[in-house]
Amino acid sequence: MKKTKIICTIGPVSDSVEVMEKMVNNGMNCARINLSHATEDGILKTLEVIRDVRKKTGVPVAVMYDTKGPEFRTLKFKSGGVTLKKGDTIRMSKSCIQCNENEFGVNHKEAIDFIKVGDKVLIDNALLELEVIDKKEDYVELKALGEGKILNHKTINVPGVDLKLDFMSESDKKDISFAAKHACDYLALSFVNTKEDVIEAREIIEEAGGDALIISKIESRKGIDNIDDIINESDGIMVARGDLGVEVPMEELPMLQKSIIRKCREKGKFAIVATEMLASMYENPRPTRAEVSDIANAILDGTDCVMLSGETTVGKYPVPSVSIMNRICKYVESTIDYSKHISYKGTISTSDTIAKLVAEAVEYSDIKLIVTTTMTGFTARKISNLRPNTTILACCPSSHIAEKVILNFGVKPVITDIYENTDEMVENSRKIAKKEFNLNEGDLIVVTGGFPLGKARRTNYIRIEKI
Repeated sequence: MKKTKIICTIGPVSDSVEVMEKMVNNGMNCARINLSHATEDGILKTLEVIRDVRKKTGVPVAVMYDTKGPEFRTLKFKSGGVTLKKGDTIRMSKSCIQCNENEFGVNHKEAIDFIKVGDKVLIDNALLELEVIDKKEDYVELKALGEGKILNHKTINVPGVDLKLDFMSESDKKDISFAAKHACDYLALSFVNTKEDVIEAREIIEEAGGDALIISKIESRKGIDNIDDIINESDGIMVARGDLGVEVPMEELPMLQKSIIRKCREKGKFAIVATEMLASMYENPRPTRAEVSDIANAILDGTDCVMLSGETTVGKYPVPSVSIMNRICKYVESTIDYSKHISYKGTISTSDTIAKLVAEAVEYSDIKLIVTTTMTGFTARKISNLRPNTTILACCPSSHIAEKVILNFGVKPVITDIYENTDEMVENSRKIAKKEFNLNEGDLIVVTGGFPLGKARRTNYIRIEKI
């Protein structure tokens, strides 16, 4: 089984049962809904598609919502955009509403006050670089340092400049509340800079009656500076390399990725690597060799998930993109020595102790499968973080919990009954393991969980059984 999980952003080319079913059968585990581009009616339609695909495939496809966050973006052009040549000038104006070849407006006009002469302005993940050459009360004058386009609703970065944007807009609050009420398993929180950002979002989720896990997207230098506190407060971290790669020097990005993933593993949180993983497949049926190496390195770094964005929203090859990423994941995983587990520092909990014993038992005995009964996903996540050298079968009491663990590395969730005692659990675990993984008579499995079921607050049980 592929252990690294694949998140696919849903858009025009993938928002149908026919296409999404093929994507899931080729390795997709989670559907990402980008709130920067989605409407409520469109989201409800996508959720229906996901429900139909779950029924057809039997896979508990998870739903991730991704917030707009305090993004600095262009407004709409009358003609869709403008092309600039090197040396051309254009104004970024507070008063401009309908953009044209002479000026463009932005969604946070007050941010222009903090931009000064000499600053670099990067459009659409630095596809176009501009320099501020003049500043007036109502606008800044920009000069193109190369050729490129400014299009509708594209991101703007001004490296090294604090634009004083509010983290949580009224629009984001409304979006998060809507998501919490509509099947949100994971909330990807954009432009997280402090742990307080995560706390604010979690309060909104809880007020709306949701229980989504929060994935903090690291996209700024301030987020890097506060990374330890953010990891502690979050359920997982996304290395969002698009904005991060223009907010910090690009040569720092590979080492930042490795550092963030390592910190997540040490703290028992899961990690996602995103942005431009197969960008060439927007137009081409095969990826570049550099993209293949990029995905491989993310897996070798220890990420739980890799993510596709435009490849599965507007690209020409959504299903092949998933299939190729799936193949890369499986091959790279087959080369990794999983006997080198994370070393905990200091005193650890009973749950951590048992998770470590389970992972190490696989190394010393010919154990074919780990089976964990989990009421919340906690046990499966603990064991997953240690990267045992076999698959983790998570027996979940509902599809809701199954969706909460499907993004954890090496975890295959199945929906089962709630067992009354350990003997019943072990007997049913043997049956499920044999059915799901074609195990043979005499094969060993290790069973773990918390007892009594529904009451235990931690993992407290381990047992090795024979099929």
